[in-house]
Amino acid sequence: MPQSKKELNAILQRISAEQDQRLNPDGQKETEVQPFELGNQAPVIRGRMPGLEAVYDRFARIYAQTFSHHVRRPVTMTRRATELVSFRDYLAAISTPASLTVFGLKPLQGQSLFVLEHQLSHILIDLLFGGNGWFENPPPKRELTGIEIRMLSKVVHSALEDLGRAWKILTPLEPHYERMEVNTKFTAIVPLDDVVASTTFDVEINRVPYTMSLCLPYAMLDPVRVQLEAGKASNYEEVNAVNVSRLEENLRNSKVGVKVALGEARMSLRNFLTLKTGDRLILDQEQDQPLKVLVQNKLKYLATQGAYKGKNAVKITKLIEPQPRFTDLLDLPAEEPEE
Repeated sequence: MPQSKKELNAILQRISAEQDQRLNPDGQKETEVQPFELGNQAPVIRGRMPGLEAVYDRFARIYAQTFSHHVRRPVTMTRRATELVSFRDYLAAISTPASLTVFGLKPLQGQSLFVLEHQLSHILIDLLFGGNGWFENPPPKRELTGIEIRMLSKVVHSALEDLGRAWKILTPLEPHYERMEVNTKFTAIVPLDDVVASTTFDVEINRVPYTMSLCLPYAMLDPVRVQLEAGKASNYEEVNAVNVSRLEENLRNSKVGVKVALGEARMSLRNFLTLKTGDRLILDQEQDQPLKVLVQNKLKYLATQGAYKGKNAVKITKLIEPQPRFTDLLDLPAEEPEE
């Protein structure tokens, strides 16, 4: 038995050391305990959002045409993968000064960012003012003037309109312009540690690549999370004005066969083989009856015969409406009950 308190403490220390040796035979030190802060926890990330990627793919196609119209040059635009990063890391990747547009997405709560990188902003300004979009040296890192900001805002407004059109395939959201900044210090749309959905677009002008990006707070997308994760687009298909004009032009320049049936006659094969110059055929068409005008061998018009500028001609008098392909059940006559 231990005779003093000192001996008792020595025995307890030896027992504790032996237990530690059995529990940790490799002699590794226990990991240091990390503090847990309830008020500063990152949200649970559920992975990809195919719906958002579909919206941005459509936005890239639409805005490439609008961008080409602004700079009067062909522009190609492709989307990179959407990344979920902290807002701090997103801002750190932006080279200032740049064009940073703060905008909202009604009816969602919060603010988002639309960023044109430093070089793209200056190239765009040069093209808008009539330049060729070429710089021998990198553009100077200076603040944008008021006139330059107003010119860029026109391009940004067009981008937000196209973004709203792209969102309609998934859910109706209305982007609205709030303000434009040139320094990241004034674009604190969320706390620095919050997660944002960052998507970068490659923009190619004069065969030179540039970048722009869209940044949406992850928490802002909560009301439309189901649509974004499901990736189901609606049946909304917006008419593309460029494609419609091209299709209309091609149709108008197409050639179709038009013929006028003056009448028909039936005869035996024996009589047909004996026909000679000067013989007359009696047609089943009366002189005062309208003639049939065939387009691609289909009856399309009725017309009367005559002359125009010394040539035989017909005058269209009636349009033949095409027969309906399907019959609506509601238009069918009701059957009378049997007696």
